[in-house]
Amino acid sequence: MAEAGTQAPLFHAVLTAQRSLGVRGFAWAAGVLVAFAALSCAVFLALGAWPVVGFVGVEIGLALLLLWLHQRAGRGLEELTLDDEALTVTRVDAAGRRVAWRLQPAWLRVALRPAEGDAAAHVQLASHGRTLAIGAFLTRDEQAELVTALEAALARWRAPASP
Repeated sequence: MAEAGTQAPLFHAVLTAQRSLGVRGFAWAAGVLVAFAALSCAVFLALGAWPVVGFVGVEIGLALLLLWLHQRAGRGLEELTLDDEALTVTRVDAAGRRVAWRLQPAWLRVALRPAEGDAAAHVQLASHGRTLAIGAFLTRDEQAELVTALEAALARWRAPASP
């Protein structure tokens, strides 16, 4: 008999948020912003409106900070692994901190929840009175695809092939 954890998982998915700018794209966007800011600063300095330069600098600094924070947030991910014993959901935030949940697949319910109030649309995993929201950063179609794939994997887990 094989040791626990040595077999390939029945289901494995890594969920990440879509970010359109890579490292090179971010560098280009930052360069273009700084170039336009320098150009506008030169124009205002030539017109004698030197106080505007400070405001432009603050504005560009904030724009670059927000762009960087957006890119950094895209480093987070959620990993789902269904093996012989449990469905493990591991969430890694942008800073690299990991939080993991182990859910018993026999009683697990998977549902697609619409946006309500402040909560974004998400996939809900429920078992033994506890719920876990995953995939809030996915598109609605990606969430539906995840629900279908996860339900199929759980069905295979619950009804294994007989020898």
